[in-house]
Amino acid sequence: MRLSTLYMYQKSAESMTKRMSQSNDVYLRMSAGKTLLKASDDPAAATDAVKHQDALAKLELYSNVRSRVRGGLEFQDNILNGVGNLLTTSLKEKIVAANSDTYSPEDRRALGEEIRGITANLLDLANTRDSNGRYIFAGFNTDTPAFDADGYYQGGNEARRQTVAEGTEMQVSHLGDEIFGAIVPVLNAAVNELTRDPINETTLKLALSFASIEIDAGIDRLGKAQAELGTNMQQLDALDLSGDVLINDTIVKVQNAIGADTSMLITLASESQMSELAFNASMYVYQRMQAMSLFNQ
Repeated sequence: MRLSTLYMYQKSAESMTKRMSQSNDVYLRMSAGKTLLKASDDPAAATDAVKHQDALAKLELYSNVRSRVRGGLEFQDNILNGVGNLLTTSLKEKIVAANSDTYSPEDRRALGEEIRGITANLLDLANTRDSNGRYIFAGFNTDTPAFDADGYYQGGNEARRQTVAEGTEMQVSHLGDEIFGAIVPVLNAAVNELTRDPINETTLKLALSFASIEIDAGIDRLGKAQAELGTNMQQLDALDLSGDVLINDTIVKVQNAIGADTSMLITLASESQMSELAFNASMYVYQRMQAMSLFNQ
């Protein structure tokens, strides 16, 4: 009889320990918000979870890349807006004025000095650097100014490109010579003629004509570059929209693989209540077995 009681006691203790382990397991899963805590819980689901998590990481990486690219394109666009203001208003107006016969040599020299200052500003814009100190119009030669002190291009011959989505590459910069051309050297030549003493009307007219032609060409190149920037930013917007959809879908796939969806959490809550009831029942039986006078004899 003592052996039978001992056996019952042992089975009761085992049952209580098992219920406690089950209850702890459920609580751990609820605390983690998922049913898959380790690969051995469900190898197939674990494989799917890793696959979807890798896909999610890649999608988020491309999203971050697009964000950086958009910032760079917007920065370039702001610089080109400044270039456009110099070309279409300040320079265009002053070149026309300098070509007028109503201006005295002193007036022309004064205009020459003004154009010299504007040309210096234009060169500064052409050699703009981003927040990382890279020259944005120098192609891949980002450590070297795009233009030398005389306004001649010395950057790379290949524009920088960036992969912004799976299978999608985008040009993220423009070469300085494709935008600015020979504007600075031509303007420097015009300034030299305007500030010459005495002024040579023949060479001055020729220099101003070249300057006017190059400014018009620069305005055309600038418009093309800005149109390309606008197209690229629109493409980034479209990629962000589709990318956000893919990210959300992949998050759902990850949650389904690890059992983190709402229905599974409800199931876990139900299991926790059942585990608690089972544990309490086992505890009751165990306590009753301890209290049996026959066992204590």
